[in-house]
Amino acid sequence: MLFADNELHSPRRQVLFKNRKDALNKLLDDMPLNFFRNQDCVVVGISFAGFLFASQLAREIKAPLDFLFTSSIGAPNNTECEIAMTSETKEIIIKEALVNSFGVSLDYIYGEAQRQYEEKMLPLIYQYRKGRKLTTFKDKHILLVDEGIDSGLRAMTCIKSMLTLQVKTVYFACPVAPFCVAKMVDEITDGLFCLHRLDDFVDIGYYYGDYQPIETSVIESIFKECDRGGGISLTN
Repeated sequence: MLFADNELHSPRRQVLFKNRKDALNKLLDDMPLNFFRNQDCVVVGISFAGFLFASQLAREIKAPLDFLFTSSIGAPNNTECEIAMTSETKEIIIKEALVNSFGVSLDYIYGEAQRQYEEKMLPLIYQYRKGRKLTTFKDKHILLVDEGIDSGLRAMTCIKSMLTLQVKTVYFACPVAPFCVAKMVDEITDGLFCLHRLDDFVDIGYYYGDYQPIETSVIESIFKECDRGGGISLTN
């Protein structure tokens, strides 16, 4: 299995990063790493692609690494249309405008969230974390990491999950995001580290020159290193 957004873009697209390694290096240069090294911090990846970034960041600041599983909820008549997002802590963020326009009931969303947890997230938790529960995040400084933000549903769901888990502070780091979503994330966290906040945002892969698929084996390796307290270096 491969993990990537493989949409084809125009060669005239706005390339901000040569590849993931370039994006990560630029992000690291822009972050106060010494601040996080001096905190009781846990780095948390929130997507498989973002887990590469989270792994390297955890190594840089010598912090524990973990992963928060999420799953999108599609509209009843069009599963490709994302109307909500849920996490393994069973928090839910809803796109109210779409839900209202489609007349989707809350019962459907909550039922679908439970189904996604049982049929999608639990199998992944057992596959990748071998059934291990999340690290105890209470009173910890949390650094959520992804390779970019698009609609903001996943980011907001993960932030909500962290607050439910009674963290002390929650920060967010990513290379690129839509301006309006970045503003929202900045307002509800203790800090957002984002290199590019764009008004005319297209999608995450649009801004990477080389945006190769990520092999399942790479993700599995990071989870193994995560359990051993290590991390994986980006090679491309």
